[in-house]
Amino acid sequence: MAKHPDSQIARQWRDRLRRFDQSELTVAEFCQIEDYTVASFYYWRHKLRSAEGSTRPPTFVSVDVPVVATPQSSSAVGLRISLPGGAVLRLGLDATDEQQRRLIRNVVDSLREVQS
Repeated sequence: MAKHPDSQIARQWRDRLRRFDQSELTVAEFCQIEDYTVASFYYWRHKLRSAEGSTRPPTFVSVDVPVVATPQSSSAVGLRISLPGGAVLRLGLDATDEQQRRLIRNVVDSLREVQS
């Protein structure tokens, strides 16, 4: 399988995805009108986003937050993320950097899924 999609097909799908973004249709409705399968839609959207991702500037910038010693227990909140709709995610001060990164990555991935 070729590493890069055929440029003409990729261009057609970019145009198609742009039309979808401008429409107020669901993916299923749009695919039915365009006469393509939902699986093809998601395949090409993922493929083109992955290819574009390598040239996009990073969405997030690393931020170092100094840890301030407090007399509170290790269950005190060290990281708090407020989400649309009122949900709040919290990690304790004892959470590792990897746990914090994983939480942020999962939140970002979930929000991307909701947006698409």
